[in-house]
Amino acid sequence: MISNRRKRLIDKAARWVVTAGGAAIIAWLAAIFIFIAIEVYPLFGKPKIGEVISFKIDGDFRPAAIGMDEYHESSYIIGEDGRVFFFSPKNPSTPPSPPLQRGGILSAPLEVGGLIRLVKLDASSKITSVYRSGDNSRLALGTSDGRVLSVKITYKINYDSNNKRIIEPEIEENNLIQITTEKLPIKLLAFTEKESDIAATVYTEDGRLLFYGRKTTETLLEGIKTEEFHADLSDQITNHKSEIQNPKSEIKITSLAIDGFLENLYAGAESGNIYHFDIRERSSPKLINTIKASSSPITALSFLLGDVSLVAGDGEGGINIWFRVRDDTAETGWRLKKIHTLKSQGKAVTSISPSVRGKGFLTASSDGTVSSHFATSEQTRFIIQHSSKPISMVSYAPKNDGILSIDTENILHYQTVNDPHPEISFKSLFGKVWYEGYEKEEYVWQSTGGTDDFESKFSLLPLIYGTLKGTIYALMFAIPIAVLGAIYTSLFMNPWLKGIIKPVIEIMAALPSVVLGFLAGLWLAPLVEKRIPAIILMLIVLPFLSILSSLLWRSLPLSLKRRFNSGNESLLLIPVFILGMIICVWMNYYIENLLFTGDFRNWYYNTLWLRYDQRNALIVGFAMGFAVIPLIFTISEDALSNVPKHLISGSLALGATLWQTAVRVVLASASPGIFSAIMIGFGRAVGETMIVLMATGNTPIMEWNIFNGFRTLSANIAVEIPEAPAGSTLYRVLFLAALLLFIVTFMINTAAEVVRQRLKKKYAQL
Repeated sequence: MISNRRKRLIDKAARWVVTAGGAAIIAWLAAIFIFIAIEVYPLFGKPKIGEVISFKIDGDFRPAAIGMDEYHESSYIIGEDGRVFFFSPKNPSTPPSPPLQRGGILSAPLEVGGLIRLVKLDASSKITSVYRSGDNSRLALGTSDGRVLSVKITYKINYDSNNKRIIEPEIEENNLIQITTEKLPIKLLAFTEKESDIAATVYTEDGRLLFYGRKTTETLLEGIKTEEFHADLSDQITNHKSEIQNPKSEIKITSLAIDGFLENLYAGAESGNIYHFDIRERSSPKLINTIKASSSPITALSFLLGDVSLVAGDGEGGINIWFRVRDDTAETGWRLKKIHTLKSQGKAVTSISPSVRGKGFLTASSDGTVSSHFATSEQTRFIIQHSSKPISMVSYAPKNDGILSIDTENILHYQTVNDPHPEISFKSLFGKVWYEGYEKEEYVWQSTGGTDDFESKFSLLPLIYGTLKGTIYALMFAIPIAVLGAIYTSLFMNPWLKGIIKPVIEIMAALPSVVLGFLAGLWLAPLVEKRIPAIILMLIVLPFLSILSSLLWRSLPLSLKRRFNSGNESLLLIPVFILGMIICVWMNYYIENLLFTGDFRNWYYNTLWLRYDQRNALIVGFAMGFAVIPLIFTISEDALSNVPKHLISGSLALGATLWQTAVRVVLASASPGIFSAIMIGFGRAVGETMIVLMATGNTPIMEWNIFNGFRTLSANIAVEIPEAPAGSTLYRVLFLAALLLFIVTFMINTAAEVVRQRLKKKYAQL
């Protein structure tokens, strides 16, 4: 009785331990899933918008330009009279600024370190137009007497004894440039400065489009030489072929933009046209193209960060993004093309402010709304009602965390924003996107670049594609060898030889994947590169030699066969295979010269237009297949060996051969276990990191070409996560990749278990 009671207690304890262990595993898996999901969720969250704070500016002060510092503590307003006031929009009552309440009047200068005046402007001059560079680093001010002043506002940051931040604004003023000899007011202005070179275009009050260029060159004989150029572009627009039907019609320019490369000038017109000028030759700017961009006036033009993408807003609220793409029919080989179309504002776009941290931008409209957009994802992130009056100017904070705007009633509006991942959308992650510098829409993964204006590309499709490519090639190599090897080992091999082979293969599973990757990348890849014809020949010769050897074995006299124990015949294939591989390697030189013009890589590219990379899918197939074979072989062999012996004996007794029994009885009965082995091998291949990392070029391309590389989800996580700042978009996209791996593996394993149970139930009655 005591013994039975003890057994029951032990059984009960074991049952509880097993149950608790299973529950703990499920709980840990659920915790991992929840943790990853929590990190991914902010990617798809909505922007958080603060309350709009409004201030009435004194009626005697007419704003011409506004801007923000990165801390929102020293924003600025430039008046038409040249006065510059600095203030803290989030805390305007903080000294040294005078007290200010919401809804109050800025009746006194808002000073940070004192009132500043643009000293190079005459007291009689007024600022009539403003142009802000795409990176918001420089302002150009057009005046009422036809001059242009380039201004740069910077901030010097110090800390006092109490570790309190002190921001001191500094204004850098360049020399005034006289654009119009008649000293007419400048209505519109575009200005770009690159090192010592300058390009400026103005639209004057009398309807002329004037260009000014300055070019500085340095020679050994003449030293530094500065040249100035002036040109009137109005006639080129009037005489252009698009205006032939009505050559005398007045063309009114409504917006201007010059890129930071000093190569392209764009002028938007009331007719909805955009006129594209080539200004590389400062002495002779040339109109090269006219684009019908809208049916309503082009009311605003601005470049996004990098000066490649041109944002055009029109009088009906339309917002389109254009940039140049290759076109052999165009005079310059390039043509301006509309790439992205964003959600319409509904009312005329009055101002555009690009972000200095990406391809995002703000637009203001005549109905008092301010909208945030992102070019790459083609999203309108939010629309905010700042005023009931038209917004005349809008400014994006350097960190994209604040908005400053002024309406036509001189009311200043400030608002905080938290939108950390505007570049993420379903299309940017899984769809084709037309990126800057590309000739068409593509799937691209390229998370970082060498410049601040780099357009991040987060398409996961190339990584998913690479994961499937590597897995399929590895399984194509591993499954036939592992399953057929398991069948032979279980049913045909001599027991003493099986006792050696099976443990050796199981030990193979203990080899670190980093070692396999190291050998594949540094030893196997260069070896295979020089012997590709031999590798292809082996795929033909080795099966042929196997069949030939079998036929020869069958023709041998019975007395000679009896010298070998049954199940040891496979040992005779070892020297045959070695001889076959030696012959293939020896013939490599002759085959390459005969069929591939002496160089397989060049022939492959010139004939099929496909690249050969030294570290490619073939190498990964060999290396990762070598890592997967032990798993599939061991589980499959165990499943085959566990088939009841009476089934095998009964089949043989009925006259079936051992091979017929293996195929029709044993293989069918063991199919659930073999299927599980293949699925486990699939999961191992999908999640493999080090072999893929070291044996491929890690190029995220979408080609089934076996001779080029790829990048998998797991390898991408290993490569990118050390450099991804915590909480950044890249950081969370990598967690999204991990979540996809988790879900795919879970779904495959679940489906495999369902299939295995059905197969087990089907063949359990045999």
